[in-house]
Amino acid sequence: MQLSQMSKADKIVNFLIKQIRENRTRLFTIIGFTLGIILLTGFVFIRLQTLNETASDRLAAAYMSLARGDQQQAKGHLNNAIAYSRNAPASYQARMVKADMLIEEKDYANALTLLKETEEKGNPELMRPLALSRIIYLYDQQKDYANAILYSNEFISKYEENFLIKNIYLDLARYYIFTQSPEEAKRVYGEIMTRFPATAEAEYAEKFLQGLQ
Repeated sequence: MQLSQMSKADKIVNFLIKQIRENRTRLFTIIGFTLGIILLTGFVFIRLQTLNETASDRLAAAYMSLARGDQQQAKGHLNNAIAYSRNAPASYQARMVKADMLIEEKDYANALTLLKETEEKGNPELMRPLALSRIIYLYDQQKDYANAILYSNEFISKYEENFLIKNIYLDLARYYIFTQSPEEAKRVYGEIMTRFPATAEAEYAEKFLQGLQ
């Protein structure tokens, strides 16, 4: 039995040696191609790691500049964090920090561009509801309540389990009041009381409902 097994093993080895001899060029091409793929994959991974680290470093530098009150230097660091690796988590965080600065400066158009990029593609995904809540705030600041309502409803449909959801509901009711839509405001306050019973938000909604009767 053992001799038979050795014989089979010898046949396999001899077959492989023969294949290598007869197809040496093709074999070396395959080996070269495989090594090339391995090296390229390693290079891309290392490069991505470097870019992510660089974006994080630039974001940290931006926070330090903000702590010193140097807005312009902070913007420069944020721009670099965004540019180094556009899909790195630190890059999306930099977008939101810069958007906050632009909102304070009333540069709403550029802030909106950064926030929409983050809401659509943010990495990790938990940044997306944060970006959308800032979009709502941006329209609130402009007293553009029609768009604030639009994006508040989008937030509720997408992120109903998010920790910001109660505030989104409360602000949505307020926007309906500002747009002379008391029936819609009543509906939203009713939803707050149903969805979040025995909370400060439900108590707040009940008081407003009494005032809207």
